[in-house]
Amino acid sequence: MLLILMSALLFKASAMKINSYGNRTAVYGEDARYRCSANDQSGVLQVTWQRFKDDALENLATYSKRFGLRVNTPYQGKIELTEESLNSTAITVKNVSWHDDGCYICSFNVYPYGSTEEQICVSVEGISQVDTGYIVISPLLKDSVEILFSCSATGKPAPTIEWDGSSKYTQSQTTIVSNSDNTFTSSQNITVRVPLAWDGHVDCLLNTGQRGQRRERIPYALSAGHKQQKGGLSEYVLGLSICAVVLLFCSIVGVVLIWKKKMSQYNKESVMNQRTFTPVTLIA
Repeated sequence: MLLILMSALLFKASAMKINSYGNRTAVYGEDARYRCSANDQSGVLQVTWQRFKDDALENLATYSKRFGLRVNTPYQGKIELTEESLNSTAITVKNVSWHDDGCYICSFNVYPYGSTEEQICVSVEGISQVDTGYIVISPLLKDSVEILFSCSATGKPAPTIEWDGSSKYTQSQTTIVSNSDNTFTSSQNITVRVPLAWDGHVDCLLNTGQRGQRRERIPYALSAGHKQQKGGLSEYVLGLSICAVVLLFCSIVGVVLIWKKKMSQYNKESVMNQRTFTPVTLIA
């Protein structure tokens, strides 16, 4: 009899079917939404969302008619339970980061048969950091200037880099560095030659054609940069001029002091000679 009862319980638990929904690839910085639904809610007392973290199973949020909605303290503001029902449940993971990569489990606890689970494994992709900049590499050309624009992005998989600009440019090879958190940093430079009076920009295009693609604009006013360099040169010349004047002044003061010292010694020697002089009386 006990065997028949246990078999009936196992059959009831296995008879429940759970369907899961949601994109298994989440984009860094965006929200990710996941949903599970059961074909039969009879006997369901609680719905639980969990995830694997550091090889352990951790509760994220639960819902039951008795206790209502509960989100565990570490995940408040991060996990939002958007569907409160015993046969259908949904969560939103806010502002996805690399730490949200992993497997999530929706569990329907049926009394007295146990729980039926469905696992949703999520891979986080996208770009977490972008750095751009420029330097003037040949400011002394007669009628043009060369600028080196740089663009670097950290993400997973390794970000792709393209450029969009109104001027012709020379492009360097992309360098890719692997980071300790399983992300990659891609870097690339371009060299642009433009007229001295040109004010404009170039665009760094990241992950073109992929989810989470970005366009980073790098503006630059060449006229302002050229004036700044001229100003820097004037300050340099002014500094040299001041140093020269100071050195000349010190030299003159040194010469005057030496001359005064020699004159003082000469006067002392003259006085001593007058004191030691003995007049000679001539006898006729």
